[in-house]
Amino acid sequence: MTLHLALATALLGAMLFFAGLVAPSVFRFLEGEAAGRFLRGLFPRYYLVGLAVSAIGVPVAVWEGGFVGAGVLAVVASGFALSRFVLVGRINQARDAELAGDKAAGKRFKALHRTSVLINLAQMLALLYLVLRATEIL
Repeated sequence: MTLHLALATALLGAMLFFAGLVAPSVFRFLEGEAAGRFLRGLFPRYYLVGLAVSAIGVPVAVWEGGFVGAGVLAVVASGFALSRFVLVGRINQARDAELAGDKAAGKRFKALHRTSVLINLAQMLALLYLVLRATEIL
C-alpha cells in the first residue's frame, strides 16, 4: 500500500468513527448546552486535522505517481477547508441567533448544518472510492 492510500484509509476510518460514534454519543451523554460547547470546540479541530491529513496526501500522491489519489485528496482537502473556514462560523452564528429567538436563523442553521453533513458524506464517499479503486474492487 502506498503512503497516500494509507493516509486516505486512516482519514476515512477517523471520519467514520467520528460520524458513527463520537457525534451521536455527544447528545446521548451530554446535556444540550454542554454538548453544544463540546461540539463547537471539537468541529474546528476535526476539520483542521482532516485538512492537514488530506493536504499532506496530495503531494505524497503526486510523488508516488497516484494522480487520481492526488485529485481525490485535493477535493477532500477543499471540503475540509470550506467547512472549517466558511461554514463553521456561519453555523455558529445561525445557531446563536436561533437560540436567541430568531426563527429564520433556525432555518439557516438547518440548511448550513445539512450542507456541512453533505460535504462530509461526499468526502467519505470520495475516500471510499479511492480505497476501493486501490483494492481493484472498482
